[in-house]
Amino acid sequence: MTRRILFVRLPYFPIERFLKVQNRREGQPKPWWDEAAKSEVLADARPQGPLVLVTNGAKGTRISAVGPDAENEGLWPDMKLADARTMMPALRVEQHDIAADHAALSTLARWMLRYSPAVSFHGADGFLLDTEGCDHLFGGEHKMAEDIADRLGRMGFTTYLAFGDTPAACHALGHYGGAKVHILPRNHEPDTLDGLPVEALRLEDDTVVLLKRLGLKRIGDVRPLPRSALERRFRETAKSRSKRDAQGAARSVQWRLDQLCGAVAEPLRYIQEPKQFRITKPCPELALEQGAIGLVLDELLPELCALLAKAGQGARRFQLIGYRADGGLGSTHVALSQPVNKPASIRRLFNDRLDHIDCGYGIDLFVLEAIGAEPVHINQHDMMDAEQAQQTSASLAAFADSVGNRVARKAVFKPAPRTSHVPERSQRLVDVTTPVDWQAWKAVQPVWSPRPLRLLPRPEPAEVTAALPDSPPAQFVWRRVMRRVIRARGPERILPEWWHDDLKTKSSATFRDYYDVEDSEGRRYWIFRSIRDDPIETEEAASDDGDEQTQPDTVRTIRWFVHGLF
Repeated sequence: MTRRILFVRLPYFPIERFLKVQNRREGQPKPWWDEAAKSEVLADARPQGPLVLVTNGAKGTRISAVGPDAENEGLWPDMKLADARTMMPALRVEQHDIAADHAALSTLARWMLRYSPAVSFHGADGFLLDTEGCDHLFGGEHKMAEDIADRLGRMGFTTYLAFGDTPAACHALGHYGGAKVHILPRNHEPDTLDGLPVEALRLEDDTVVLLKRLGLKRIGDVRPLPRSALERRFRETAKSRSKRDAQGAARSVQWRLDQLCGAVAEPLRYIQEPKQFRITKPCPELALEQGAIGLVLDELLPELCALLAKAGQGARRFQLIGYRADGGLGSTHVALSQPVNKPASIRRLFNDRLDHIDCGYGIDLFVLEAIGAEPVHINQHDMMDAEQAQQTSASLAAFADSVGNRVARKAVFKPAPRTSHVPERSQRLVDVTTPVDWQAWKAVQPVWSPRPLRLLPRPEPAEVTAALPDSPPAQFVWRRVMRRVIRARGPERILPEWWHDDLKTKSSATFRDYYDVEDSEGRRYWIFRSIRDDPIETEEAASDDGDEQTQPDTVRTIRWFVHGLF
């Protein structure tokens, strides 16, 4: 199945965006998309002549954007401002804010997602949409083109539209077709675009000059020529060109012709990948209040959850987007701690977040999508504690979701494994919505001795009495309380991580011998003996030749700490 591409071109976008922003700052009484207000603003904005936007660079100040009036006066982008002022002394000049243009174009690209889930930027003045399977939702390509042109026109943007089978064909018609709307038939003949100039092939300027010097001014003049004949003509016309340059120029022409007819695929980089679980809801009557948003959500959520359940999937994140009639959009989302496909659980979290969507002058399209779908596994519990385990799991997940969506996005944490054998580094806190696979982590871990249920934030010092230096503790004082040890198991030696700890400079880089001990009252503790050997220098007697020698020696430091409670 061939692709169907729509090219939406906004040739005067920088100028029209600048005028729109200026209208807002001046506080126009009418909406900025109103045609009468727009004509008044355009009349007031040109008291000195056509408006142009300029940028300052290494080559001086040059025009970067022109409007239709300046274009009619013979001005063009990349023209020197000094030359333009010579032609028109009353020229109105403003600085071009390229970053603001890019941000506005990005917002408009997201707005274009209402027509297709696959939208790609095309240059600095347009978009390419993959509309295969989308046009019938608007009544066909003619109706879809009318709707786009009408909406963008009411926003204040001049629009050129072209439907075709390839991005190259749409680009050629959008820039050089003349009419504001072009719709090529599917699987059109290769000679359909023969009447367009060779500039429509997106060639380099030098190549275009050579083609025109050879009398090849139209696509139809170049298309029938074989590549070898084109290379020969290039070498004959431009004597300074080498054979390799002539071959490269001829190859580029043939490559662009192949793109035009679809023999060579031209991939597009979409701003957002199409989502599998996505439900849309057009609104013939504009949604103007929050109650309408809730009603639409109640209609879309069961449909989306039914799609997820049918595929055996759930999602941790759901997003609701409202596309406004004035070109803006509002969105809100909820995040969950585990994959869910139950409408009631999701709807409850949306209750306090619907006011994040600004209805503005009315919303005419809603989109609900599930982001990051994952398989939903059904766990079977033992018969004795199945009900209790299910209630505990559901209540903990519901609590985490409620706090995370109402208070703060990262207000609830849970432990996650980390690759380290040092106890205090073996886990880390992550957002409760982050998936954690403890079973996979346990499968690759060695057999540890029992670990305490509670690990202290940091090891706390203790005074230990032992029969011998290497013996288990007989008693210890921790937090000013004497505890007599009646049972002890160990030691388990844990070495420092040399790739993290510098044994020479870092005091915490020690050898640890851990013991699981129990006191006379039945309380169990996880304590360790810290062993560190520090080098010292001692001066010895002088040698026979009278020189003094220093020989390195070490001193062992042993300290005890309580690290956890069982």
